[in-house]
Amino acid sequence: MKFKRNLRKLALTGALVLGITGCSSNHLEYHFKGEIEGEEINCSSTDSGYTFLKTTKEDGNIISYRSGKDLTLEYIEITVEENTTRYSADSSNPVCKEILEKAQLKFDSYLEKITEIQTAPLNDVLENTLDKK
Repeated sequence: MKFKRNLRKLALTGALVLGITGCSSNHLEYHFKGEIEGEEINCSSTDSGYTFLKTTKEDGNIISYRSGKDLTLEYIEITVEENTTRYSADSSNPVCKEILEKAQLKFDSYLEKITEIQTAPLNDVLENTLDKK
């Protein structure tokens, strides 16, 4: 039963993603403005395929992510008080590359959580509909 439920959720999520995005390169399924784990999240994308995700931490620090069409980070900006530092994917600095690798994992995690939040109501409807049969 649990396997079927997980399979249904996976199928629904895939269908939702394909239905929303079609063949376009902008990632409408990730448009989101709200709170995740105590952080203010604002995620949007452009027609040219860039995805922007901005997180405002409880302490007021801000991390801004920018990815290309393939959702690979191009850069992040970290703002602490008045200071902003940009870490770019095209940097030859190994410290910068390490920071970007960690940021990519966090960025992917945010996108996964956004997808879960966006699809939760649909999963409930699907489960209720299929469980009645």
